[in-house]
Amino acid sequence: MIERRQRYFLLGFDLFTIILWGWIILEFLSKGRLAVWDTLAELYLIVLAYYVGDKEIRRWQKRYHSRQRRGERFVLLWAGTALALLLFEVAGGGRHGYHLPQSLPLLTGGVLVIYLITEYLKAEFRRRAK
Repeated sequence: MIERRQRYFLLGFDLFTIILWGWIILEFLSKGRLAVWDTLAELYLIVLAYYVGDKEIRRWQKRYHSRQRRGERFVLLWAGTALALLLFEVAGGGRHGYHLPQSLPLLTGGVLVIYLITEYLKAEFRRRAK
């Protein structure tokens, strides 16, 4: 069972994700007038890396056993958003001032790299456990 402190952290991070995602969409729709602060995108990746790193350390110490696969949702959210906005821009939106938000490639790439590292570490943990 997830302890209360961790449950609040995850709820807060989910809220942070929703706010940042919404702001990215607003930046796109406002044609860059409501730009996301670069520091906020970087902070998001730092918090995500901290959480994932802590989880992986606890897994290797045999104090963590995952029951949910939350990471895929984050990868799908950011990659799907980046792909959809990029396709819209390329399909003609760029001529009307719609451009990919500057921080979106950083966020998408960062989330994807963190996810791939986690998947590698999980597979390595399983391999060594045999």
